[in-house]
Amino acid sequence: MTPEPLRDRSPSVVAVVLNWNGLDDTVRCVESLARTVHRPLDVLVVDNGSRVSPRTRLGDGVEVIENGRNLGYAGGNNVGIRVALERGADFVWILNNDAWVEPETLSHLLAAARAHPNAAAVGGKVLRTDRPGTLWVAWGRVTWRQSLIALEGEDAPDDGRWDGDRAVPWIPGCSILFRASALRAIGPFDEEFFAYHEDVEWAARAHAAGFELRYTGAARTWHAVHGSSGGVSHYGGFRKYLSARNSVLYARRHGRPWDAGRMAAAIVVTLPFQLARRWLSGEHRGVLIKVRGWLDGLRKRPIPFRELGLD
Repeated sequence: MTPEPLRDRSPSVVAVVLNWNGLDDTVRCVESLARTVHRPLDVLVVDNGSRVSPRTRLGDGVEVIENGRNLGYAGGNNVGIRVALERGADFVWILNNDAWVEPETLSHLLAAARAHPNAAAVGGKVLRTDRPGTLWVAWGRVTWRQSLIALEGEDAPDDGRWDGDRAVPWIPGCSILFRASALRAIGPFDEEFFAYHEDVEWAARAHAAGFELRYTGAARTWHAVHGSSGGVSHYGGFRKYLSARNSVLYARRHGRPWDAGRMAAAIVVTLPFQLARRWLSGEHRGVLIKVRGWLDGLRKRPIPFRELGLD
């Protein structure tokens, strides 16, 4: 399916920034959006039931929608997506609150979208805030191994190899520019995923509907990796549980029998080594919570929100 062509005017964009108990990061993200060159750009902060309202720091100049509870990455961002579509935006830019962008980032994303009218979404280079000159990711692919996915360009130097423009399997959710017509055709994120792999699942639906996804290395976003889930060095918690659970959901939705079999075999083969390695470092509970996530996904059990600290 081919999206409608862009009209002969500057396309309107709504940037959706999801906040959940990360107000310092959110303020920095919004400040970077204020320096964005492209206009028109509206910024919408969606709060997922945080302890402190973002209105206390953002002031009257930033629109805030406050959810009464934590709807997860998928549900919280969907609130913003629906508002943006109701207002007739041409594009919806989903941006992690622990990310910040350069003034020209959006312009480069839009240029790639204009050049590829069948692109349902466009992503760019994502760099680490803790290691200058190092990528966190360029784009992702599905491997059907025990972690389901791989990040292309992960921890690679920003040395020119990741410049350029190309079609990609999926775009990491910390910075995605969605074409509004594609969102209307495909739908928003699947809220059953709550958080993690919802971007992978959306990409699968986009490809199935005949769209492509594009990457442009000219667009640069800076990301505090896993800033909302304990930091990159934290092994365990809800991130491991949800990633494991949602890999099973993804396999159920989009995997062929042999794909699911490959993933199951990889889990069985690697699990003893993971457990032994993490036991030595005192991080074995992270492996155990992954196992619980896989099992809960297989058994279709609900997410234990309170136990994971997600309520």
